[in-house]
Amino acid sequence: MSNLIPQEIIEDVLRQANIVDVVGEYVSLRKRGRNFFGLCPFHHEDTPSFSVNEEKQIYKCFGCGQGGNVIGFVQNIEHLPFGDAVRRLADRYGIAIPEKALSPEEQRRMQERQSLLAIHQQAAEFYRSQLEHSRAAQAYLKKRGVTPEMAQRFGLGAAPEEDWQALHDRLSAAGFSEQLQILSGLVSRSGRNNRCYDKFHGRLIFPIRDARGSVIAFGGRAIRDEQPKYLNSQTTPIYNKSQHLFALDLAGEAIRRTGQVILMEGYMDVLTAHQFGVENAVASLGTAFTGEQARLLHRYAPEPPTPLRVVLAFDGDGAGAKAALASLERLSGYSFTQPQVIVFPEQLDPDDFLRKYGQPGWRRVLERYCYPALDYLLLRAREHHDSQTAAGKGAIVAELLPAMGRCRNATELDSFILQLSRTLQVSETAIRADLARSQGKAAAPAPRPQPRTVRRPEATGRTANRQLLIFALNDKNIFDQALAALGEHFPSTEEEAQLIAYIQALGPKYSFDPRTLFNELGPEQEGLRHFLLKIIETDCPTENREQLAAEYIRTIQVQVKKDRLRQLQRLITEAEQNHADSSALLREKYELTRDLKGL
Repeated sequence: MSNLIPQEIIEDVLRQANIVDVVGEYVSLRKRGRNFFGLCPFHHEDTPSFSVNEEKQIYKCFGCGQGGNVIGFVQNIEHLPFGDAVRRLADRYGIAIPEKALSPEEQRRMQERQSLLAIHQQAAEFYRSQLEHSRAAQAYLKKRGVTPEMAQRFGLGAAPEEDWQALHDRLSAAGFSEQLQILSGLVSRSGRNNRCYDKFHGRLIFPIRDARGSVIAFGGRAIRDEQPKYLNSQTTPIYNKSQHLFALDLAGEAIRRTGQVILMEGYMDVLTAHQFGVENAVASLGTAFTGEQARLLHRYAPEPPTPLRVVLAFDGDGAGAKAALASLERLSGYSFTQPQVIVFPEQLDPDDFLRKYGQPGWRRVLERYCYPALDYLLLRAREHHDSQTAAGKGAIVAELLPAMGRCRNATELDSFILQLSRTLQVSETAIRADLARSQGKAAAPAPRPQPRTVRRPEATGRTANRQLLIFALNDKNIFDQALAALGEHFPSTEEEAQLIAYIQALGPKYSFDPRTLFNELGPEQEGLRHFLLKIIETDCPTENREQLAAEYIRTIQVQVKKDRLRQLQRLITEAEQNHADSSALLREKYELTRDLKGL
């Protein structure tokens, strides 16, 4: 945990570590202009787009968007938590790390987390002990063909059917308070009699573990006809379903060994897959595949820059197809090999297919019914559009354009356009014209290159705001002056406002070295991280910084007053047209005009 390492040590590591030397141990770098370039270790590419800036001590890949400081690089390349990455760099550069005492709030959060992990472990042991006493659960597992060895490997359990306080009593006897039990989501309090009851009862229990193997949540499958069919743990301080994958702790080694992950929908799908030797199978947790889960899988790429192959094995019905389409869109933003989708015959789900056809059938389906993303999208588009009519052909192409536009491999795209042309019997030229038009509509105007040196600002508010923010991120006096002089007018965009608010929230923890902010931003703040990277890439002069900042503040103040003057003039005109009193507006206009002359 980062809060166990003193902030000054983290800053010392950032000062002493040379990012070019560190990255150079993993990537062959060549200097080109001011930066060093090489093939990105986080995604597959043929042309180097991975840039390292020695002056600013940051890295950025223009292909996959990865970027940050040297600590972040070590975290990503070695799959390490933040604190371990800092320690590894500190060892390399001979920096001693004295472990500091935790604040009372830090101690509370750490103790709470440890208690929640302990209560989940206790619950897992309780449910597991109940499995042998549940005839209904045993019969269900036998019916589904689950072996005792596989039930033990996944830690399956059962929640008692009759006693709705069994787990609560067990946890209370072990010394866990009712408050903690309720926080864990395993127990809830009745509004009628104020008594505590177990969340799960009469269900087959699937423990959900994090990548390290710690139990953090549970899924409960109805054994009879109860609704809902699946009941899952709520969000807690140790569990967020969008940030984890079921069975990743069991599948991780196989994923790295094979360079492939099989992504499924359900717990039973994954369990059956492992039982039939498909040990690289995982599942999302009752939610559509998320960006956090994609980033989690990124860590399991076999060897940089070899990308991970993702195969979607969802149910063969309409709901499964819909989930596959949504997941393909999510996956397109990450640097896996082009995702593939299995289309199971007879509309079977993976569990049913494996139990019916076994390993030979699985190998056959991977060979014959595993479609690259674009081919799968074409298959689905042809199911609900008539490919024999002009309108149908146009609808199919239109439906495929977004995915074609996201395709990063030119050879792959060229081959697919040729295939699409032959399938629909339309010209490649027409398809390429539609694709170019769609990209032209969606494409943002190319950004103007940032100037190498900062010049005297012109009266353009947004440029002044951005440059002033760059100064303020590196100088506390300028940050305080800008806030005092401009207040809510300091930021000109929502991103700038978020970054300023974040720094204010950090308070004295922020040392006004913007590189350290990468250490604080979590996975849910990916957009802010990319914005920060853009800010840091912009040159920040060290000479005459205070004078330039004062001029930027003046520029923004002038712009604010001019904007208000234009607004006042509109209000005055409206008041006169409506024969209303405009004296207060005229007085404010006079005072603003006078103030402008003084600026």
